[in-house]
This record gives sequence, structure tokens and C-alpha cells, in this order.
Amino acid sequence: MITTLRDFLALIKPNYTYTLFRDTDEAYKINRSYRPVVLKKRNGGMRILQVPDQRLRHLQRKILNYLQHAEISPSAAAYVKGRSIPGHAMHHAGNKMLVKLDIADFFGSISFPKVLHAVTEALKRSPVFSDSCSSEISWFITKVCTLNGSLPQGAPTSPILSNMVFLPLDQIIESYCFRRGIHYTRYSDDMFFSGDFQPFHIIGFIRKLLKKNGYTLNEKKIVVAGSGNRQTVTGVVVNKRPQAERSYRREIRQCIYYIGKFGLEEHMLRKGLISMNEDLGAQMVTELQRLIGRIVFVLQIDPNNREFQEYKRICVGLLNGLPAILSAEKTCLFCGMKAEKPDTL
Repeated sequence: MITTLRDFLALIKPNYTYTLFRDTDEAYKINRSYRPVVLKKRNGGMRILQVPDQRLRHLQRKILNYLQHAEISPSAAAYVKGRSIPGHAMHHAGNKMLVKLDIADFFGSISFPKVLHAVTEALKRSPVFSDSCSSEISWFITKVCTLNGSLPQGAPTSPILSNMVFLPLDQIIESYCFRRGIHYTRYSDDMFFSGDFQPFHIIGFIRKLLKKNGYTLNEKKIVVAGSGNRQTVTGVVVNKRPQAERSYRREIRQCIYYIGKFGLEEHMLRKGLISMNEDLGAQMVTELQRLIGRIVFVLQIDPNNREFQEYKRICVGLLNGLPAILSAEKTCLFCGMKAEKPDTL
């Protein structure tokens, strides 16, 4: 059983011990251990991630092993093994009202003291650590998992830690919703409420609860959708039966149509997906795998969709046949394939 800091250092081995002590220096972490990565959002905005270097990232992943017994709310749908987007959306299918609320700067609002408390509680539940293990262990773990006093969006430990920290609030919201017959789930910083209720009541309750606990409701991202409007939960339309958004399905249908018409290589050239500096075969494999992944997402939500079952069969067959196709003369890759013409080309 791990009781003292010395025990913990022996557990993580010398090469990680150096990193553990190195990254207790906040200035070092800010200047040396993390680098900013800018990602484009689908809505046109930007998201800045703080990505740890390889040594720190390996230590953080090792630390995840010691947090796996932490208590996570059943309402938390993201970052939990066995919980999927389709399963999450099912909770809200066919309801009269859907409200979506967003927590502004979610990871940045999760402070060092909140993480420290959550880590301490998680170690108490771990079979590896003693109930009376040193508070120094929790402090060191928290120190290497935070940046500038909060959770960095980009560290592998931040998602699970966010669920651990938010557990008490999840439980308060669950109790409030249960008494009113409201379905509640949370996907990271997105909170979903469905049922038959007055939206302003739940919005006001969440606004006050978040403010009291150091969070802020993003007023610009409040979504209220009745049964007559499109109700979307993490990219899944849930008005009657769950299914992927129409635009998502249309994009896949367009890809299949154009691949059938022009061939995979020509389609990728037209879309600007081929780099002359990289292996063509590898790029074609990557594109097919990406397309199959999108098709599988549709089928996870709607397993009996025959159209997309056929698209999957075609893409898997093409993927399996790529070596022969690449070695043969250039021919139509989808010879004989019948694909439905997309709604818009």
C-alpha cells in the first residue's frame, strides 16, 4: 500500500520522479513543458490547446492509472469508458423540450484547489493507496496536472479530472432534475436537459449554481428547442428517433457519389486531400478509414440504415482491395457501384 511520498516516488520510477519535481516549477511548465496548439472550430472560431511535452505527457498518462477508481457521475457522458455519443443522445430522444447550456471556459474555471480535493478523494478509493496516504502525494499529482492554477485543455489528465471535480455539481443537478422529471446529461462543458418543463426555471437554477461554484454560464450559447424545432444532442438529432444530422449524412453521401463517379484518387485531388510529398497509397487508406469512421458513427445511431450499411460495405471492400488497385492500371475504383445522388452537389 502506498502511504508516503517516498512510496509513491518508488512506484513511478526514477525517470518520472525527475519530471514530477521539475514540473512543480510553474514558470518552467509555462515556458518549457507546454506549447500552444490552435484548432479551428466548426463554427469558425478558434480553440487554443496547451499540449504538454512528451516526458510530462507520459507521466500524466501514468497518473491516470491511479485515478481510474474515482467516482464519476452517471450523468457524465464524455471521457468515460463505455459511454458513447449515441447512448448519451438516447436519454433525450422524443421529449417535448430540450435545453442545452454551455459552461464558459470550463477547463480554465477548474482551479488548483478543486483538483486537489478531487485527487485526494480519488486516492482514498484506490486499492493501491492507503486511506491515510500523505497529502503530499495529492499535491504533487495536482501540480503536474495543472497549469497556471487551472486545468490545461490539451493534457491527457484534464478530461477525467474535470469529471471528478464536477461530480458534486452533477449530483446537485441530478437531484433537482429527478424531482421534476427532467432528463439531465453533461458532455464535458455542454449540459443537456429534456422533458416537459419551463426552460427559464432550469436556466435560472443552473446560472445561480454555476456562479456560486466559480463557473459561468455562456449566455450566448443557450439553446431552447421545442418538439417543433430540431433538437440536437452532440451531433445527434433526437426529435423522434436518434439519427445523425442531415448535413452530416449529406456530406458522406456526396463523398460516396463522387468516388463512384470519378474514382477515389480523382475525388481526393478535387477536394485537395492529396499531398505530393506523401505516399499516395497511405493517403488513400487514411481517407477511406476516415470515411468509414463517419459511416460507422451514423450506423451506431441508426443500425438498420440500409443505405449506410451499403456505403460501409463498399468502403471496406475498397480499403481491402487497395493494394491490388494501386498496382494495376488506373481504372474506376467503384466500377459497378450504385450510390444515391446527393441532395446538393
